[in-house]
Amino acid sequence: MIKPWPIVATRKGPDMGLFSIIINRCRSPRTGEEHDFYVIDFPSWVQILPITPSDEVVMVRQYRHGCRRVLLELPGGIIDADDGNPADTARRELLEETGYHADDLLLLAKTYPQPSVLSNIGLTYVARDVIRAQDPRLDAAEDIEVCLEELNKIPEMIRSGEINHGQTVMALSTYFLLAR
Repeated sequence: MIKPWPIVATRKGPDMGLFSIIINRCRSPRTGEEHDFYVIDFPSWVQILPITPSDEVVMVRQYRHGCRRVLLELPGGIIDADDGNPADTARRELLEETGYHADDLLLLAKTYPQPSVLSNIGLTYVARDVIRAQDPRLDAAEDIEVCLEELNKIPEMIRSGEINHGQTVMALSTYFLLAR
């Protein structure tokens, strides 16, 4: 039976502002040997799958610096420390990034995006009957194009690679698997 690895010691690595590095010295329950593991302590985040009354998915296209590509993805963002709850964060991010408003949200998935090195959790919500309420209000470091995609075309967009953002693919695939 697989057991948790006890942490023998923890030390802080670099603080990069948005995230920091933690070095955990852990003991293998199988061998008793100690090893260092580097954890990126990153804030948890939300993404939202917003669907309009005409069955269009409100998506965003933006440049991602890690892969140096423009990707088509679901709106979302980091859960701030002063946010009331993750659903409020999802509503706020949807409104800020796209100008669309969501009333009722359903939690679709709670995942560990990259559990081997990241400490955070990702929460994915679905909102039906979203409506355009305002112009997007982007942060200075955001450059976003709002896109409406037909819900029934999403599986083919994933198959073709047009949608290839990992968490977006997970959310949309989960929706088509479970929620329809």
